Amino acid sequence: MAIAALCAWVVSNASARTEHYLITVTATGPGVVTGSGDGGSFNCSNSTCSALIRQNTTITLTATPDDGAQFTGWGGACSDYGTDSQCTLDVSGPKDATAGFGTPPPPPPPKDTLTVVKAGTGTGYVGGNGGIDCGPTCSVAYSPSSQVKLLAVPDDGSTFAGWSGGGCSAGDSCTVTVTADTQVTATFTHVDREPPHVQTLRASGQPGALVSLRFRAYDDSGQSRELLTISRGKATIGRVSVPLGAVKYRHVYTAPWRVPKTAKRGDALYCAVAVDAAGNRSKRSCSALTII
Repeated sequence: MAIAALCAWVVSNASARTEHYLITVTATGPGVVTGSGDGGSFNCSNSTCSALIRQNTTITLTATPDDGAQFTGWGGACSDYGTDSQCTLDVSGPKDATAGFGTPPPPPPPKDTLTVVKAGTGTGYVGGNGGIDCGPTCSVAYSPSSQVKLLAVPDDGSTFAGWSGGGCSAGDSCTVTVTADTQVTATFTHVDREPPHVQTLRASGQPGALVSLRFRAYDDSGQSRELLTISRGKATIGRVSVPLGAVKYRHVYTAPWRVPKTAKRGDALYCAVAVDAAGNRSKRSCSALTII
């Protein structure tokens, strides 16, 4: 009796004599499905196999890919088993199962990492094709020999000072050919455009004696130098130069000046101007100097 005719006979007879069901397995691709149960066995290689298996039993099917291939998954009555190598079926009726095999995709090509480091006293942005965004991401993997164009944009108050590494040279842009893991450094320099601040404080002294000319000075760079001029009326009677040095907000500094012995008693005037390292000059501040 042919299998198809036997299957029709099994399905159409629900009496106690119906003890077997037709289990069909279809395997496609480079692999084999094997299994044995009460009544038959399977050995399907890129083909469809069927067997009559006794009802109320189980049969375990095993998928084995050929060398260099991979099992891609079950379907039909075995679909719940996904890509597990085995599927167990309860023989409670006729069932069809499928198994697929395929060749795994080639591994991805190796990649090289381009890393951008920002340095210097200033700040800025570096961007480039392929995902460089410094900003949040300063390291991206590229396929070998990729060409990446980098662009440096300084923030307000900074200038771009140049590149190092990756074969970069002058200019705000650079094209890097990534042939290995590469690091490029972009340097930004702070530009001090804010003038310093200075405030003189009242002082007094005697003719021929040293007097402390007091002042406060501050600059956002943390350094300044001060030029002090002492005058009486339209005549300048003295000058003091304080070299460039560290200055702190609200701290009082002193500059010694000897009052000429011939100075007459009464009020004179001393004024100060602060100059930072970038050459920015403060507004002039003046206070009384009483000669007693």
